[in-house]
Amino acid sequence: MALILVTHNMGVVAEMARRVAVMYAGQVVEERRADALFAAPEHPYTAALLAAMPERSAGDARLATIPGVVPGLYDRPPGCLFAPRCEYATRHACQTRPALRAWADGRVRCHFPLGDPQREAAIARDALLASADP
Repeated sequence: MALILVTHNMGVVAEMARRVAVMYAGQVVEERRADALFAAPEHPYTAALLAAMPERSAGDARLATIPGVVPGLYDRPPGCLFAPRCEYATRHACQTRPALRAWADGRVRCHFPLGDPQREAAIARDALLASADP
């Protein structure tokens, strides 16, 4: 039996799902086994959603939020749809829409997945290229 559950309640997802597809602005941004996704998210939006869970809060500060707004159907940025809200966005991410690609035990739509060991070097390389480009 299969069940499609559409919710922002990640606590319910953790209890009910074996496999999870996280969507942002109508696109799948990460799809993986639930246990792996909750243990080590690969997309910055997934990580931000999990950081906002009350269950993950120590209770001594406000819950994490994601600044900005989700783009509408007619005001989408040319690159990654999450880039305007992403703390890791680079010029490349803002200009080039990432493909949903195989990653780890599932798929991710991100130029610089959080678990990529080459991530920091790729971000630095992208910043260097952007500074050289007028």
